[in-house]
Amino acid sequence: MRALLIILLAICILAEISGARDRDRRKRRRPMCITEPRLRDKWHIAGENRRVFIRIRPHQVVYRHGATMIKYRCLENRRNIFLLRKRKYEKDKDGVLCLGFSYVADHPRGEYSVIRLIGKGEGSNLLSPVLVPRKSQVSINTTCDLEDRHFRLPDQRHYITQAIIRRSAPGCKFPKSIQGRWNFTYQHAKSLEIWQRNSTLHLMDGSSVRFLCDKRDGPVFVFRSRRYVSEQQDAIMCVEFTPMENDPFYSFEMSRHNSGSYLDGQLKAVPKSESVYVHVHCDWIGSPARPEYLYP
Repeated sequence: MRALLIILLAICILAEISGARDRDRRKRRRPMCITEPRLRDKWHIAGENRRVFIRIRPHQVVYRHGATMIKYRCLENRRNIFLLRKRKYEKDKDGVLCLGFSYVADHPRGEYSVIRLIGKGEGSNLLSPVLVPRKSQVSINTTCDLEDRHFRLPDQRHYITQAIIRRSAPGCKFPKSIQGRWNFTYQHAKSLEIWQRNSTLHLMDGSSVRFLCDKRDGPVFVFRSRRYVSEQQDAIMCVEFTPMENDPFYSFEMSRHNSGSYLDGQLKAVPKSESVYVHVHCDWIGSPARPEYLYP
């Protein structure tokens, strides 16, 4: 009996140690950095062509310059100052970057000013990374130039240190995979038509709701119906499409990411002149989705 108790005690101790390790591992994986919801969008840099853009997500900043794309992970932030890192930018080197975002009111060319708070990187672009050894420890205090010392260096004129960014204009395209006329599990719907830039929801009572593709962030689309509520108010619906390749009946799960007051809570009112931001107006992103299903 005593031996059995010792064995059980040892098992409990090992389980506790294993659990503590798992908690520590999850804690290490948990992002210490999160971007402000209003910053999460697709941005163009003033003076650059449309193939140059920045995509800001909750824990990631993606920089696209022509054929070059760099996906930075957000390591640390202090308000709107962000320390970013790209793992394995080169064989034995990571790329790091420090940026500050400042809102500019009533600017004719954009909404935010972006300041590079680190020295010259691999290239002259605003978001070019500075190379560091793979295992090097970085932080805002040790890596970011919070006193703008690099602005006074002789080589400052050879790379971009500041720019104005503007939010991507409304309008998006639905991918070909979801285009077509679908049966829809929403109880009051007869069908849902989705085409390249617009969509129409046909209801059982014979009426229909026409939408435009207003905004997109990855798999999340904002459907917008002009003057649905009134002459002064539109309606939006935030939807994420997930293919159901192995399901014998349904083709897509259509998850809603917004609260609402119209059409059984599916549609949310917004002023007709108001720009819609995916991570502001789609207020249920990150919470359990409210799915419906599309099928042929």
